[in-house]
Amino acid sequence: MKFPLVCLMTLASLLPVAAPAQTDGEPLPLYDIEIVIFKNLKVPQSREYALPVSSPGRGEIIVDLASEDSVAAAEEFGFEIMSPDELRLLDIVARLIDSPRYELLMHVAWRQPGLDREQAIPVWLKGGQIYGNEYTSIDDQIELMSSIPFVADPDEQTSFQFDAQTPEALEQQLEQQRSALTHSGLYELEGRITVALSRYLHVFTDLVLRRPRLVIEEGQTNAAQDEYLAARAADTRILNNHRLKEHRRMRSKNLHYLDNPEFSMLILINPYEPPENGAIDND
Repeated sequence: MKFPLVCLMTLASLLPVAAPAQTDGEPLPLYDIEIVIFKNLKVPQSREYALPVSSPGRGEIIVDLASEDSVAAAEEFGFEIMSPDELRLLDIVARLIDSPRYELLMHVAWRQPGLDREQAIPVWLKGGQIYGNEYTSIDDQIELMSSIPFVADPDEQTSFQFDAQTPEALEQQLEQQRSALTHSGLYELEGRITVALSRYLHVFTDLVLRRPRLVIEEGQTNAAQDEYLAARAADTRILNNHRLKEHRRMRSKNLHYLDNPEFSMLILINPYEPPENGAIDND
């Protein structure tokens, strides 16, 4: 799938300043980053209301691993996709695939230079299933709600009410916005990861797992549930964002685990030494 080249042009124009090839005459250290992301299939299907969380922003300088053009543009600055024979977590991935408790969303690995936080280039990830146009992101509702003016209740300083907006009017506006959507689908998993090097390795994650706000459980229907689902049918088409936003200091050669109740990530970072004189590195 091809993506617009705007971010690639920005990447090519700004990276020579942002990502020097050497520091004090020495080549930058290189690291192999391998990531496995999977979701938990045994999460209790709660009907509690989830506070809306926006999707992560891409930013102007980013390496989009789903775009061949973006990856090719980043190769000039030390980024490259690792080959299958260089992967180290295949056994773990195989166990996840066989497990009834988990579902694999992504297994990806790339090589990159070690840069400090100000120079490090984020990597954009996409994985899992692609939701069709019948679904809409909670982002659309957040944008709409933030554009609606509100006024303070003069009788209660801490309470607010929407100005001349009934629930029916809000739902009508949301439906009009859903009908106007022209996107080609939303990825189940999306977001960015930044690996930076100072005294230690640091990983910054900002990922979301998109799931329908209301999930219909097959084989458990009854009159009360049917009535509830009929009243909340629209919620089966709204995708909530379950966020994993974290900063973690890491040690190389150690497997690290990050998670929230909905999904988890394994990350392994190893120093990479380029083979000398064109020799093949089989390690």
